[in-house]
Amino acid sequence: RSFPDGANPPYRPVNFDGQFWGPVSMRSALATSRNIPAVSALEQVGLGGLLEMAGRLGITTLTRPDYGLALTLGGGEVTLLQMASAYGALANGGYRVTPRAIAAIYDPAGKPIYEPAAPAFPTVVDPRHAYVLTDILADNAARTPAFGAQSALALPFPAAGKTGTTNDYRDGWIIGYTPNLVTGVWIGNSDNTPMAGVTGSRGAGPIFKPVMLAAPMNAAGTPFARPEGIVEMEVCPVSGHPRGEDCPPGRTEIFVSGQVPAEPCPVHTRVEVCLATGKRATEFCPTESVEVRAVEDYGPLGDAWAAAQG
Repeated sequence: RSFPDGANPPYRPVNFDGQFWGPVSMRSALATSRNIPAVSALEQVGLGGLLEMAGRLGITTLTRPDYGLALTLGGGEVTLLQMASAYGALANGGYRVTPRAIAAIYDPAGKPIYEPAAPAFPTVVDPRHAYVLTDILADNAARTPAFGAQSALALPFPAAGKTGTTNDYRDGWIIGYTPNLVTGVWIGNSDNTPMAGVTGSRGAGPIFKPVMLAAPMNAAGTPFARPEGIVEMEVCPVSGHPRGEDCPPGRTEIFVSGQVPAEPCPVHTRVEVCLATGKRATEFCPTESVEVRAVEDYGPLGDAWAAAQG
Protein backbone atom coordinates (compact mmCIF):
# COMPACT_ATOMS: atom_id res chain seq x y z
CA ARG A 1 0.00 0.00 0.00
CA SER A 2 1.09 3.53 -0.65
CA PHE A 3 0.37 6.27 1.84
CA PRO A 4 0.39 9.69 0.17
CA ASP A 5 0.85 11.56 3.43
CA GLY A 6 4.38 10.22 3.76
CA ALA A 7 3.57 7.89 6.67
CA ASN A 8 5.20 4.92 4.96
CA PRO A 9 6.19 1.80 6.86
CA PRO A 10 9.82 0.70 6.76
CA TYR A 11 10.94 -1.58 3.94
CA ARG A 12 9.87 -5.17 4.42
CA PRO A 13 10.13 -7.90 1.77
CA VAL A 14 6.88 -9.70 1.04
CA ASN A 15 6.79 -13.20 2.50
CA PHE A 16 5.42 -15.74 0.01
CA ASP A 17 4.97 -19.08 1.78
CA GLY A 18 8.23 -18.75 3.66
CA GLN A 19 10.21 -17.24 0.78
CA PHE A 20 11.14 -13.59 0.99
CA TRP A 21 10.83 -11.74 -2.28
CA GLY A 22 13.02 -8.67 -2.44
CA PRO A 23 12.69 -5.84 -4.95
CA VAL A 24 14.40 -7.66 -7.81
CA SER A 25 12.15 -10.72 -7.73
CA MET A 26 9.10 -8.50 -7.15
CA ARG A 27 10.12 -6.49 -10.21
CA SER A 28 10.24 -9.66 -12.26
CA ALA A 29 6.95 -10.97 -10.82
CA LEU A 30 5.06 -7.78 -11.71
CA ALA A 31 6.71 -7.29 -15.09
CA THR A 32 6.05 -10.88 -16.19
CA SER A 33 2.50 -11.04 -14.77
CA ARG A 34 3.07 -13.87 -12.30
CA ASN A 35 -0.19 -14.82 -10.64
CA ILE A 36 0.95 -16.46 -7.40
CA PRO A 37 2.93 -13.43 -6.12
CA ALA A 38 -0.09 -11.19 -6.81
CA VAL A 39 -2.43 -13.49 -4.89
CA SER A 40 0.05 -13.80 -2.01
CA ALA A 41 0.49 -10.04 -1.84
CA LEU A 42 -3.28 -9.53 -1.55
CA GLU A 43 -3.43 -12.17 1.17
CA GLN A 44 -0.96 -10.15 3.24
CA VAL A 45 -2.26 -6.66 2.44
CA GLY A 46 -5.87 -7.68 2.92
CA LEU A 47 -8.91 -7.08 0.77
CA GLY A 48 -9.77 -3.89 2.62
CA GLY A 49 -6.40 -2.39 1.81
CA LEU A 50 -6.74 -3.20 -1.87
CA LEU A 51 -10.25 -1.78 -2.12
CA GLU A 52 -9.23 1.38 -0.27
CA MET A 53 -6.32 1.87 -2.67
CA ALA A 54 -8.57 1.21 -5.68
CA GLY A 55 -11.08 3.76 -4.39
CA ARG A 56 -8.40 6.40 -4.10
CA LEU A 57 -7.45 5.71 -7.71
CA GLY A 58 -11.03 6.34 -8.83
CA ILE A 59 -12.25 2.76 -9.21
CA THR A 60 -15.86 2.61 -8.02
CA THR A 61 -17.19 -0.64 -9.52
CA LEU A 62 -15.72 -3.07 -6.97
CA THR A 63 -18.76 -3.13 -4.69
CA ARG A 64 -19.55 -6.82 -4.13
CA PRO A 65 -19.11 -8.17 -0.57
CA ASP A 66 -17.79 -11.59 -1.59
CA TYR A 67 -14.46 -10.84 -3.28
CA GLY A 68 -11.64 -13.21 -2.47
CA LEU A 69 -8.01 -13.55 -3.42
CA ALA A 70 -9.04 -14.11 -7.03
CA LEU A 71 -9.72 -10.38 -7.21
CA THR A 72 -6.08 -9.99 -8.28
CA LEU A 73 -6.75 -12.27 -11.25
CA GLY A 74 -9.92 -10.74 -12.63
CA GLY A 75 -12.46 -11.69 -9.96
CA GLY A 76 -14.06 -8.24 -10.09
CA GLU A 77 -15.32 -6.10 -12.93
CA VAL A 78 -13.73 -2.71 -13.64
CA THR A 79 -14.34 -0.43 -16.59
CA LEU A 80 -11.56 0.31 -19.03
CA LEU A 81 -12.01 4.06 -18.47
CA GLN A 82 -11.54 3.74 -14.72
CA MET A 83 -8.50 1.51 -15.12
CA ALA A 84 -6.95 3.95 -17.59
CA SER A 85 -7.64 6.75 -15.12
CA ALA A 86 -5.97 4.78 -12.32
CA TYR A 87 -2.86 4.23 -14.43
CA GLY A 88 -3.00 7.91 -15.25
CA ALA A 89 -2.34 8.63 -11.58
CA LEU A 90 0.95 6.75 -11.93
CA ALA A 91 1.75 8.63 -15.14
CA ASN A 92 1.09 11.90 -13.30
CA GLY A 93 3.43 11.03 -10.45
CA GLY A 94 0.71 10.13 -7.97
CA TYR A 95 -1.89 12.77 -8.85
CA ARG A 96 -5.31 11.58 -10.03
CA VAL A 97 -7.22 13.33 -12.77
CA THR A 98 -10.92 12.55 -13.09
CA PRO A 99 -11.70 11.77 -16.74
CA ARG A 100 -14.05 14.13 -18.53
CA ALA A 101 -15.28 14.06 -22.12
CA ILE A 102 -15.85 17.79 -22.52
CA ALA A 103 -13.33 20.36 -21.35
CA ALA A 104 -15.37 23.39 -22.44
CA ILE A 105 -17.91 24.60 -25.04
CA TYR A 106 -17.77 28.02 -26.72
CA ASP A 107 -20.06 29.73 -29.22
CA PRO A 108 -18.73 31.03 -32.57
CA ALA A 109 -17.80 34.32 -30.93
CA GLY A 110 -15.73 32.62 -28.30
CA LYS A 111 -18.21 33.16 -25.49
CA PRO A 112 -18.22 30.25 -23.05
CA ILE A 113 -21.38 28.17 -23.02
CA TYR A 114 -20.02 25.47 -20.75
CA GLU A 115 -16.80 26.06 -18.87
CA PRO A 116 -16.47 23.94 -15.73
CA ALA A 117 -14.10 24.80 -12.96
CA ALA A 118 -10.62 23.35 -13.15
CA PRO A 119 -10.65 19.83 -11.70
CA ALA A 120 -8.88 18.98 -8.48
CA PHE A 121 -5.71 16.90 -8.66
CA PRO A 122 -5.62 14.98 -5.38
CA THR A 123 -2.49 13.09 -4.42
CA VAL A 124 -3.61 9.46 -4.22
CA VAL A 125 -0.23 7.70 -4.35
CA ASP A 126 3.08 8.74 -2.86
CA PRO A 127 4.96 10.19 -5.89
CA ARG A 128 7.97 8.05 -5.01
CA HIS A 129 5.91 4.86 -5.05
CA ALA A 130 4.33 5.91 -8.34
CA TYR A 131 7.80 6.34 -9.81
CA VAL A 132 9.01 2.94 -8.59
CA LEU A 133 5.93 1.25 -10.07
CA THR A 134 6.42 3.12 -13.34
CA ASP A 135 10.07 2.12 -13.43
CA ILE A 136 9.04 -1.54 -13.12
CA LEU A 137 6.25 -1.31 -15.70
CA ALA A 138 8.64 0.42 -18.13
CA ASP A 139 11.41 -2.17 -17.69
CA ASN A 140 11.43 -4.07 -20.97
CA ALA A 141 14.26 -6.35 -19.83
CA ALA A 142 12.24 -7.43 -16.78
CA ARG A 143 9.22 -8.46 -18.85
CA THR A 144 11.18 -10.02 -21.73
CA PRO A 145 11.19 -13.57 -20.25
CA ALA A 146 7.39 -13.66 -20.50
CA PHE A 147 6.59 -11.40 -23.45
CA GLY A 148 9.76 -11.30 -25.54
CA ALA A 149 12.00 -8.34 -26.25
CA GLN A 150 9.80 -6.98 -29.06
CA SER A 151 6.36 -7.16 -27.47
CA ALA A 152 3.62 -4.59 -27.92
CA LEU A 153 4.84 -2.88 -24.74
CA ALA A 154 8.33 -2.29 -26.20
CA LEU A 155 8.29 1.26 -27.53
CA PRO A 156 11.17 3.48 -28.75
CA PHE A 157 10.51 6.03 -25.99
CA PRO A 158 9.97 5.79 -22.22
CA ALA A 159 6.64 4.03 -21.69
CA ALA A 160 5.12 1.82 -19.01
CA GLY A 161 2.40 -0.73 -19.49
CA LYS A 162 0.57 -3.82 -18.31
CA THR A 163 -1.40 -6.54 -20.06
CA GLY A 164 -4.37 -8.52 -18.76
CA THR A 165 -6.28 -11.62 -19.83
CA THR A 166 -9.34 -13.11 -18.11
CA ASN A 167 -10.43 -16.74 -17.88
CA ASP A 168 -11.28 -18.50 -21.15
CA TYR A 169 -9.80 -15.54 -23.02
CA ARG A 170 -13.05 -13.60 -22.69
CA ASP A 171 -11.24 -10.29 -22.19
CA GLY A 172 -7.83 -9.05 -23.18
CA TRP A 173 -6.43 -5.60 -22.66
CA ILE A 174 -3.37 -3.43 -22.44
CA ILE A 175 -3.06 -0.18 -20.53
CA GLY A 176 0.10 1.80 -21.05
CA TYR A 177 1.32 5.33 -20.56
CA THR A 178 3.98 7.93 -21.12
CA PRO A 179 4.27 11.18 -19.13
CA ASN A 180 1.84 12.73 -21.64
CA LEU A 181 -0.63 10.02 -22.63
CA VAL A 182 -2.48 7.01 -21.23
CA THR A 183 -3.91 4.50 -23.67
CA GLY A 184 -6.22 1.62 -22.80
CA VAL A 185 -7.28 -1.06 -25.28
CA TRP A 186 -9.85 -3.83 -24.68
CA ILE A 187 -10.47 -6.71 -27.04
CA GLY A 188 -13.12 -9.40 -26.82
CA ASN A 189 -16.49 -10.53 -28.11
CA SER A 190 -19.46 -8.28 -27.41
CA ASP A 191 -21.53 -11.26 -26.25
CA ASN A 192 -18.81 -12.27 -23.75
CA THR A 193 -18.06 -15.56 -25.52
CA PRO A 194 -14.47 -16.82 -25.24
CA MET A 195 -11.89 -15.89 -27.83
CA ALA A 196 -9.68 -18.55 -29.39
CA GLY A 197 -6.63 -18.25 -27.18
CA VAL A 198 -6.19 -14.51 -27.71
CA THR A 199 -4.29 -12.92 -24.82
CA GLY A 200 -4.13 -9.24 -23.99
CA SER A 201 -0.66 -8.88 -25.49
CA ARG A 202 -1.58 -10.71 -28.71
CA GLY A 203 -5.03 -9.19 -29.19
CA ALA A 204 -4.86 -5.67 -27.78
CA GLY A 205 -1.16 -5.23 -28.52
CA PRO A 206 -1.53 -4.74 -32.31
CA ILE A 207 -3.93 -1.87 -31.57
CA PHE A 208 -2.08 -0.36 -28.62
CA LYS A 209 1.38 -0.06 -30.17
CA PRO A 210 0.44 1.81 -33.37
CA VAL A 211 -1.68 4.24 -31.36
CA MET A 212 1.22 5.04 -29.02
CA LEU A 213 3.63 5.37 -31.95
CA ALA A 214 1.31 7.71 -33.87
CA ALA A 215 0.32 9.94 -30.93
CA PRO A 216 1.99 13.34 -31.42
CA MET A 217 2.34 13.89 -27.66
CA ASN A 218 4.78 10.96 -27.58
CA ALA A 219 7.01 12.30 -30.35
CA ALA A 220 9.38 14.07 -27.97
CA GLY A 221 10.08 10.88 -26.00
CA THR A 222 9.74 12.67 -22.66
CA PRO A 223 11.27 10.66 -19.80
CA PHE A 224 9.44 10.07 -16.53
CA ALA A 225 10.50 12.67 -13.98
CA ARG A 226 12.20 11.16 -10.95
CA PRO A 227 10.90 12.74 -7.71
CA GLU A 228 12.98 13.59 -4.70
CA GLY A 229 13.44 10.74 -2.25
CA ILE A 230 14.51 7.99 -4.67
CA VAL A 231 17.83 6.30 -3.94
CA GLU A 232 19.87 3.71 -5.81
CA MET A 233 21.77 0.76 -4.37
CA GLU A 234 23.59 -2.30 -5.69
CA VAL A 235 21.68 -5.40 -4.68
CA CYS A 236 21.94 -9.14 -5.06
CA PRO A 237 20.03 -10.08 -8.24
CA VAL A 238 18.47 -13.05 -6.42
CA SER A 239 17.38 -11.66 -3.05
CA GLY A 240 17.25 -7.93 -3.69
CA HIS A 241 19.19 -7.25 -0.49
CA PRO A 242 22.54 -5.46 -0.32
CA ARG A 243 25.01 -7.50 -2.36
CA GLY A 244 27.57 -9.51 -0.42
CA GLU A 245 30.88 -11.01 -1.50
CA ASP A 246 29.26 -14.39 -2.19
CA CYS A 247 26.44 -13.03 -4.34
CA PRO A 248 26.49 -13.17 -8.14
CA PRO A 249 27.16 -9.94 -10.05
CA GLY A 250 24.78 -7.33 -8.73
CA ARG A 251 22.41 -4.87 -10.29
CA THR A 252 21.35 -1.37 -9.37
CA GLU A 253 17.84 -1.11 -7.93
CA ILE A 254 15.87 1.96 -6.91
CA PHE A 255 14.19 2.42 -3.55
CA VAL A 256 12.10 4.95 -1.72
CA SER A 257 14.31 6.76 0.75
CA GLY A 258 13.87 5.28 4.20
CA GLN A 259 12.68 1.95 2.81
CA VAL A 260 16.05 0.58 1.71
CA PRO A 261 16.71 -3.00 2.87
CA ALA A 262 19.45 -2.95 5.49
CA GLU A 263 19.75 -6.66 6.20
CA PRO A 264 22.46 -8.56 4.30
CA CYS A 265 21.54 -11.01 1.57
CA PRO A 266 19.66 -13.93 3.20
CA VAL A 267 20.21 -16.26 0.25
CA HIS A 268 23.98 -16.20 -0.17
CA THR A 269 25.53 -16.90 3.18
CA ARG A 270 28.31 -18.92 4.81
CA VAL A 271 27.94 -21.87 7.15
CA GLU A 272 30.25 -24.19 9.03
CA VAL A 273 30.26 -27.69 7.55
CA CYS A 274 31.60 -30.81 9.24
CA LEU A 275 33.82 -32.62 6.73
CA ALA A 276 33.16 -35.93 8.43
CA THR A 277 29.40 -35.81 7.80
CA GLY A 278 29.01 -33.26 5.03
CA LYS A 279 26.34 -31.55 7.10
CA ARG A 280 26.27 -28.46 9.28
CA ALA A 281 28.87 -28.65 12.00
CA THR A 282 27.62 -29.18 15.54
CA GLU A 283 29.45 -28.96 18.83
CA PHE A 284 30.40 -32.61 18.36
CA CYS A 285 32.40 -32.01 15.16
CA PRO A 286 36.17 -31.76 15.76
CA THR A 287 37.50 -28.28 15.15
CA GLU A 288 39.97 -29.50 12.55
CA SER A 289 37.08 -31.02 10.56
CA VAL A 290 35.09 -27.78 10.35
CA GLU A 291 35.12 -25.90 7.05
CA VAL A 292 33.34 -22.65 6.23
CA ARG A 293 31.52 -22.83 2.91
CA ALA A 294 29.46 -20.39 0.87
CA VAL A 295 25.92 -21.73 0.32
CA GLU A 296 22.57 -20.63 -1.08
CA ASP A 297 19.64 -20.75 1.32
CA TYR A 298 16.19 -20.29 -0.25
CA GLY A 299 14.28 -20.83 2.96
CA PRO A 300 11.55 -23.37 3.74
CA LEU A 301 9.98 -23.12 0.29
CA GLY A 302 13.31 -23.91 -1.33
CA ASP A 303 13.87 -26.79 1.09
CA ALA A 304 10.50 -28.30 0.19
CA TRP A 305 11.26 -28.01 -3.52
CA ALA A 306 14.70 -29.57 -3.14
CA ALA A 307 13.32 -32.46 -1.13
CA ALA A 308 10.67 -33.07 -3.79
CA GLN A 309 13.43 -33.23 -6.42
CA GLY A 310 15.38 -35.77 -4.41
